[in-house]
Amino acid sequence: MKKFILKTFLIISLILLAACKNNSDDDDNIPASSTTSEITKTTGDKNYKSPVALPEITNQSENLSANWWKTSAFYHIWIKSFKDSDLDDCSKNCGDFRGIEDSLDYIQNDLGCDAIWLSPFWDCWYKGGSNAESAKINMHGYDVNDFYKVNKFFGTGDGSNAEAELESLIAACHARGMKIIFDFVPNHTSHENQWFLDSSNGKNGKSNWYLWSNSPNNWKNTWGADAWHKKNDRYYYAAFADTQPDLNYRNYEVREEMKNVVRYWLNKGFDGLRIDAVRYLVETESSQTDTAGTHEWFQELRKVIDEYTSPKFMVCEAWLENNRTNLNKYFGTSEKPEFNMVLDFDQGKPIIEQVLAGGTDIYYNKVFQYDATKKIFANPNESQSYGTFLGNHDEYFSRIGDYESNLTNKGVHQATALSLLRPTVPFIYYGNEIAQKSGNENGDFRLRQPFDWTRATSQKNDESSLLNMNKALLTLRKSAEYKDLFANGKLNVLNCNMVVTTTQKPWKGAVAYTISNASQKLLVVANLTNNIQSALWFSDFGFSESNGYSLIVGNKDTDKSIYFKDYNTIFHNFAPHEIRVYDLKDSTKSCAFDIWDWSTATMYLRGTMNNWGTTVMTLSGNEFKADVELTTGTVYEFKFDEFNDWTHSYGEPADSDGTVTQNTEFDTSDNPGEGTNFKFTPAESGTYTFIFNKETLKAKISK
Repeated sequence: MKKFILKTFLIISLILLAACKNNSDDDDNIPASSTTSEITKTTGDKNYKSPVALPEITNQSENLSANWWKTSAFYHIWIKSFKDSDLDDCSKNCGDFRGIEDSLDYIQNDLGCDAIWLSPFWDCWYKGGSNAESAKINMHGYDVNDFYKVNKFFGTGDGSNAEAELESLIAACHARGMKIIFDFVPNHTSHENQWFLDSSNGKNGKSNWYLWSNSPNNWKNTWGADAWHKKNDRYYYAAFADTQPDLNYRNYEVREEMKNVVRYWLNKGFDGLRIDAVRYLVETESSQTDTAGTHEWFQELRKVIDEYTSPKFMVCEAWLENNRTNLNKYFGTSEKPEFNMVLDFDQGKPIIEQVLAGGTDIYYNKVFQYDATKKIFANPNESQSYGTFLGNHDEYFSRIGDYESNLTNKGVHQATALSLLRPTVPFIYYGNEIAQKSGNENGDFRLRQPFDWTRATSQKNDESSLLNMNKALLTLRKSAEYKDLFANGKLNVLNCNMVVTTTQKPWKGAVAYTISNASQKLLVVANLTNNIQSALWFSDFGFSESNGYSLIVGNKDTDKSIYFKDYNTIFHNFAPHEIRVYDLKDSTKSCAFDIWDWSTATMYLRGTMNNWGTTVMTLSGNEFKADVELTTGTVYEFKFDEFNDWTHSYGEPADSDGTVTQNTEFDTSDNPGEGTNFKFTPAESGTYTFIFNKETLKAKISK
């Protein structure tokens, strides 16, 4: 009996002790998991409410249409490197919100973007060690210390007004009709975040806010290294780095707290959010990525997004290449929608690799490694979009400005144009619009260098600059006539009916596609090579010329006609890296952008049959000129061609037998490209100057 009473007393004491412990600030209910099933069990209070009060809903965009983001162009700003409002030089100080606000005219009017994506702006851990100046150069912000606290480095002065200056930036965007979204980092925090410190010490109800184990499993991080790190005799899981522990999304409290973070900043006026590393939120025993649990949380978050009267949206970073099935799953379904937009990692890299880093022309035994025609996709439907880009802050690809040699032959221009001229939503990473080079830092820090404002200023005044091409094409995209076409147009890629002559393999040096809706159709054609192409042949796409057509981008001074022969669509005389855009429904449109100028032309001359001679003509103003010694009494046949191909020349004979007369201007524009010959008989021997005007397409011979 005594033993029973003693045993009962001990049990009651233990229960009381446990109750006291649970009512204290310390909650040592630390998981002692040793298996994956234990690590992934559901925890937390289903009725949890965040202790952080939400601000009033203010500073919202007005009169936004549903799916407004489909007709926007986003400028991706790395805050610390863009513009310092005090010194204007981010290599000496840190970029700030006020610097961005001061630059809205550049973004909107000089470039043509109407929306901004800000890199993470919260207080973060990594600040380049203890050196404050180093912090301003190196901090990346994806290791958040506090989701409700703005990084003081992004404010002016001592940074005490940083949040107010962020709100001022949001208001300034909205006053201009611009939109602004923030970069949300839901998968992890920094290892100095108070949530993690409490979790590691079993305090303040945070024990299960992260993934802990006494004996870690074999999960690896995204780099293939061990994903478990020891702290306080236990191990925590981190998909990226030991300084970035993963939050536990099987915990109801974490799920609700992170929704509260989103509401907090949307209430302050942001128009949406780009979400980082979406693939890694909820792990299972069999997979650490793209799980059903991850999709379920984004379905919950979509409901938060849809609560707002001013339409909000979210775009996901699911870094997937060559896996359209898994990528498209992040749109969700009509019953359970997730993201409004996904960033498309398939569409940018092939453009850069094919246009800037590879390939030659059709006449050599070198086949392009990449086929751009396989990597062109349109927005899926009216409520879903792909975000396309040529580069970002990560190791996706080098900056396009690193291919400096391609600036002179328009390769960088063409890559940029191909990225903008598709029915998707363009994202432009700061500096890429001026072909800024990467820095000298290691890794992805080289992509996050101070913006070159001197370069931007010089390009503003150069009509043929990359900056002005961006502006022209973005203006074209958002024009009333073409706005819906680039948002909801259908895509049809044409087959290139050409082969590499030495191998008889399909040629990948050109691309053509149409973008169409019920009433409009655009045709995009590009010579992807560094070489002149006298003709590009594609499959017949059933075009009717009844309404006529207009060249709205491209070399307006050359033969811009579209020819049809034997079920082929043919285009003549493409300069290196020339891109053309045709409006196939309207013959009255003018050319919006043309930088593909001729630098040399060729004249072919013969005195007797089969002895063609080639003379390179030099450009002076708008006229190509060449001096040639001729002998009296000889009938010379000749033709003009700008692309070193004697089978295609400009013009028909001046009369029925092709005769032209000295010092008389004759017209070569009537039927260009047919290859017919001119005839000239000099009255006396001597030096004759052949002149060909590249704009008027008129020519003459003088002595």
